[in-house]
Amino acid sequence: MANCPKCGRHLKLTDWRQHCPHCGANIVVYDLQERLMQQADIAEVQHYHFQKKIDRLKASFVGSKLAVVRIITSFIPVFALLLPIINCKLNPEFGGFEGGASFVTIYNGVDTIGKDGFLTSDKLLTASFMLLIFSIFLWLVHFFCLMMACSKRAFARAVIINSLTLLSSFGAFAVFLADKSDAVLTGKTAIGIYLYLALQLLNVIIDFIVLKKGIPVNHKQCFVGGIPIEEYFEMQKTMTPGEIRAEQYKRLQALLDEKEAKIAGENAEKQAQETESGDEAPEETEAENDG
Repeated sequence: MANCPKCGRHLKLTDWRQHCPHCGANIVVYDLQERLMQQADIAEVQHYHFQKKIDRLKASFVGSKLAVVRIITSFIPVFALLLPIINCKLNPEFGGFEGGASFVTIYNGVDTIGKDGFLTSDKLLTASFMLLIFSIFLWLVHFFCLMMACSKRAFARAVIINSLTLLSSFGAFAVFLADKSDAVLTGKTAIGIYLYLALQLLNVIIDFIVLKKGIPVNHKQCFVGGIPIEEYFEMQKTMTPGEIRAEQYKRLQALLDEKEAKIAGENAEKQAQETESGDEAPEETEAENDG
């Protein structure tokens, strides 16, 4: 259970009545305004920290022209795999396929790949395929990590993910070239894999350029009781809670007065326009009667 807001005595489960059994204070309404202000202060500080995350997320995607370019270069590499990545001829025991094979073609042939000893017949070919899948997985991880591109660990994270992406992508290519076995297929690389490697390299280069130049993060101004939150944090170092609360009431009253003055001015202007319109109407009617 909670404590009494007036005397601070601990309340038991049996102390369910509205008044404190120790001091008789009305627990529900005692110092209600101050307690609501305290809760509002906590909520507004929490909102400030959450807003900072939202501002960094927004800047990561559209904080600069290069950031927008990075979204494009981070998104398109995998589409190169829709083109033929190898021109090959499968041995008859593995289906006898012949022609250009894209990643989609390989994916559709998973049932064939998983049986008849395909994976064990050519270990280098299997390693090349696994490295290619791993590079696609890292591409997906990198794309989602763009949301944290303005965080403190963004550069270290980019170094790790981009390095692994390049190693797996170029590793898949190198291992395939090193494979001289014809136990499963005979063939050579095609345009798709070269385009995939080029786009992955471009993606990494653009990513590091953006991180090196940095992205300006424009934080939305937040307030705590009418006081800018940066000023509020400084006040906490030098002022008592009571002095801060008095300043908050002063600022809030000033904001309320300003809002009321604005509304009054708008109403006065609207009334003046209506009066002017009402004065013009009879003159027009009188001119029509004379006519």
